[in-house]
Amino acid sequence: MFFKKNYILILLYLLLALLLAICFVGLDNIYFNEINWLLGSGDKSNAQNGWTFFRDDVWRFPLGKNPNYGLDIGTSIIFSDSIPLFAFIFNLFSNFLSYNFQYFSLWIVLCFFMQLYISYLIIYKISNDNFFSTLSSLIFLIAPILIYRISFHISLGGHWLILLGFYLNLICTNKNKRKIDFYWMLLLILSTLIHLYFTVMLFGIYCALLLQKFREEKNFVITFLNLTYSIIFVVFFMYIFGYFETTVISAVSRGYGNLNLDLLSIIDPEVDEGTASTYWSSFFKNIPGTNIEGFNYLGLGNIFIFIIALFIFFTNSIKKKNFIKNFIQNYTGYLVFAVLITFWSLTTNLSFMGKEIINIPLHNYLFGSLSIFAATGRFFWPVYYLIIIFSLITIYRNTKIMNGTIIIIVGLILQLADTYPGLKHHFISRGHLKEPKILENKIWKEIPENFDKFRTTYLYNNYGPLFTSLSHFLGTSKIKKTDIVLVAGMDRAKAALARYDFNNSLYSNKMPEDTAYVIDNLGHLKLMKQILKDTNGGFFYRDNFWLFLPNKKKEMSQKDIDLLSDVQFNEIQLNKRVNFAFEEREKFLGVGWTHNFGNDGVWSEGEIAFVLFRLEQSNNDNFRINFDLKKYTSNNEQNFNVEIYLNNILKSQVNLNKIENLNKISIDVKKSELKNENIIMFKFSNLISPLEIFESPDARKLGILLQSLLVESS
Repeated sequence: MFFKKNYILILLYLLLALLLAICFVGLDNIYFNEINWLLGSGDKSNAQNGWTFFRDDVWRFPLGKNPNYGLDIGTSIIFSDSIPLFAFIFNLFSNFLSYNFQYFSLWIVLCFFMQLYISYLIIYKISNDNFFSTLSSLIFLIAPILIYRISFHISLGGHWLILLGFYLNLICTNKNKRKIDFYWMLLLILSTLIHLYFTVMLFGIYCALLLQKFREEKNFVITFLNLTYSIIFVVFFMYIFGYFETTVISAVSRGYGNLNLDLLSIIDPEVDEGTASTYWSSFFKNIPGTNIEGFNYLGLGNIFIFIIALFIFFTNSIKKKNFIKNFIQNYTGYLVFAVLITFWSLTTNLSFMGKEIINIPLHNYLFGSLSIFAATGRFFWPVYYLIIIFSLITIYRNTKIMNGTIIIIVGLILQLADTYPGLKHHFISRGHLKEPKILENKIWKEIPENFDKFRTTYLYNNYGPLFTSLSHFLGTSKIKKTDIVLVAGMDRAKAALARYDFNNSLYSNKMPEDTAYVIDNLGHLKLMKQILKDTNGGFFYRDNFWLFLPNKKKEMSQKDIDLLSDVQFNEIQLNKRVNFAFEEREKFLGVGWTHNFGNDGVWSEGEIAFVLFRLEQSNNDNFRINFDLKKYTSNNEQNFNVEIYLNNILKSQVNLNKIENLNKISIDVKKSELKNENIIMFKFSNLISPLEIFESPDARKLGILLQSLLVESS
């Protein structure tokens, strides 16, 4: 169906796709055994490492199950965005592949080729003009949303899936509609093997077809059955592929509305990448406000042909009777789809130039649930391509062939000239490629030899320097199991339980001997140094990381010993308030704390939480320590208790449920009870999470929001 009588064009497109891929990643990186170009940034590192751990494991069921990459969170190849389609195929031949094998350069070639060819088929189906269709395909190829996306989130470079959905709808007739429905099932299943966001987009495009057929045929039963069958088939294969290894509701985040489409996104040429920005226009200035997921810049060339198409369209609407009515009738499905998915992309947090103009408040549970697809700005991609298709078709049908061709050539020239900064960044300077941090100290070679697992002291979805800096080590060292991952659907309930297990293991001085730890922050190091000082565990500072290795104390160098001795608790001054924030956890916080979405404190999480401090020299014999806090408000009818210990001495017991307006707890301390370095421990019982009472999808077992601490003489 797709490759009839187009052999020369297919060959030319393949050569062009290969050439572009070489320019995109570099000639040295195009080879299957070169992986360093993938291990220097978060998303690409995650994709490669997910595949590495998957191919080193045995086949499991569900097929995508990948427990060694994530450990406690029980993830799958789906959530590392490792393109499961390729992972399944190449894993069949894993015994014949080098350890450093990667298939992502092949995927990039495929994406460029399919983007060209499927867009050609769409335009050719309407125009029956080879030259016009070939020119048009180049417009799709240099779409900024494609080039930018595939540069860091490789699996989401499969924009050709969207185009293929449009093509299936285009070739659907009364004679072949059953065959097209079958092809649609295959396409939807295929999309789940690439990325779930494409599945959702394609399902919307398929619904547009069903709506159009229903409008024409008025057969509700057939429409309903097609819709039902498609959902059942997709969900069934999602289960087989490993989508439900993560509990859906526990995998949500709070991103809804933060990664949305701005009202001016299609004309905003800059995308903020967090630490840097990429400019995509030679002519337009940046419009503040577009986030990394909301980037949908059309480019001057596309804007040019779109304006011409709109002029032609509205001219026809004036000249031709019933033109608008006929247009709506012919494209009802697409119009409904475009409107709905655009609103979904904008979210209830409507923004203009990055400034909020409308924000419809949502219940926390609904807010969190909607965040399953937090990056809503991506959902505008089908509309983006519909704009281009509409423009090309309108121009072709309403102008002379020569005039239409000239318009497209001018549009291409404008597009290339305008987007040259972005194209140069990605294809010439290859600014999207980052050099990996290669850890050369001998200890990194010894860790896989001596330990089965490599963990962090605070398990979470690691977008920071910890994951990025360790990615090359994780991807090349043959580490068997790790929880240092960056996944699309982390089971936050399981991650929370893993954090509590670590905290309890540390507190009880029962660290597993088969596990090496990279210490997340200095607060954790300070606490571990105190609790584990009499064990055989060793602390090592290597390549700006602190490591804890059980039974390796004798191997600590004098430099390690000296550096560890320099790690001291921070001093608190009398009558000077200390304010707490999770971002400053290295100063006074040990384990047992988690982030707060506001800026008014830090949440305790789990049964135990530690505060660490030294008190300035004082002649006083008695002190009072005041904690400003808020309890987690819940519907828990059980006793919600907290015990407060100072250096293992119980100082207070409070039933938090019996105090309605709790905002302060105080403990009285004698000078004799204080040490040079002091540890306050909060020990909670009967904790409950917001998820358990349907307040929000937050699975953390929260205790108190600790806002500040004040030590007074008494």
